[in-house]
Amino acid sequence: MKKVLIANALKKLHTDIDAFLDRTDIKVFTAGDNDEVLKIHRAEKVDLIITKIDMPGIRSEELYSIIRQNKELQKVSTIIICDQTPTHRARCAQCGANGIITIPIDVTKLHSKMLELLDVAPRRPYRVALNVSVEGKFNNKPFLFRTEDISTTGMLIKAKSALAQSDRISFSFYLPSGVRISARGVIERVVKLTSEPEMCLYGIKFTDIEANDKLTIETFVNKRIAKQDPA
Repeated sequence: MKKVLIANALKKLHTDIDAFLDRTDIKVFTAGDNDEVLKIHRAEKVDLIITKIDMPGIRSEELYSIIRQNKELQKVSTIIICDQTPTHRARCAQCGANGIITIPIDVTKLHSKMLELLDVAPRRPYRVALNVSVEGKFNNKPFLFRTEDISTTGMLIKAKSALAQSDRISFSFYLPSGVRISARGVIERVVKLTSEPEMCLYGIKFTDIEANDKLTIETFVNKRIAKQDPA
């Protein structure tokens, strides 16, 4: 599980970023100012901080100086958003940012940098029928769901059924190539949709998947990324 701390103003930056932060293998914290960033990072020891150079609270230079000088806090990666000015770039460099993204924000570049710094598997939207059986519930009767996106480590599904966090499931589905994927997983996140009260998004982490199937999914995801094909 990776932990990301992001400025409130950036959380809803783009649907791709929002979907990325909703992954089952990422836990998200938000902060309104630099003082809150420091407080949360001290408590949670996050893996990645994404802020703006002109955040309220203590100056960003002071914030990152405190972080870099503290052995318990300094292992975090950082991305700082700033204006396209020499002054702002110099301030970001002084903060020791691992990534500097200028305004207007190139979302693709930001997304790629987040993947790089977190070292997590990329995923792409993929909507397909999914047979799911919940272990120990409903007499193991299979249900038909639909996937929302997929990676080599997990997937997001949308459904009405009353599944719960920590439920262990068995599932199968087909990729466009015709390859059938069968595996097991655990539900790590449940998000109720306010726009569709009866529906939920379920984040699933793969717990038992064949190496060949994992490689097949990786190839599929990478091809979609290369084509920028959103399914």
